[in-house]
Amino acid sequence: MKEADWSLGMQLSRSYHSFKRAATKRMAEYDLTPEQFSVLSELHKQEGISQKQLALFTERDQTTVGKILDKLVKKELVIRSADPRDRRAFILLTTKAGAEVIRQLEPTLGELQQQAFSGLSKKEIKHFIKTLETIHKNVT
Repeated sequence: MKEADWSLGMQLSRSYHSFKRAATKRMAEYDLTPEQFSVLSELHKQEGISQKQLALFTERDQTTVGKILDKLVKKELVIRSADPRDRRAFILLTTKAGAEVIRQLEPTLGELQQQAFSGLSKKEIKHFIKTLETIHKNVT
């Protein structure tokens, strides 16, 4: 098939779905989906934030993040705690079990990323990431 036959959306979609399938297989033994892991991982980087802030960081709507958080709370990977500054609000924290899952999955997901970048130089990878960031900024 000629390069012109593939649209940007199709290329991004194919790559995303292939990567997601591979990641899903690696996360299965931890009973996590890629969506759950991405929320858990981002929360771990931003401990003590609200659901609204987490939705902004992960670029998901609050309802979706809420449903993902419900599952992560049920799996005892995340806790909702009263916000000491606002009794009506909650802050989110990763549990020790949540942090351990992240620690265990990082090497496996790092290997998957290396596999995805196989055959590309560091310069090409850096350029590719910069290009994706530019595309994201252009359409946001």
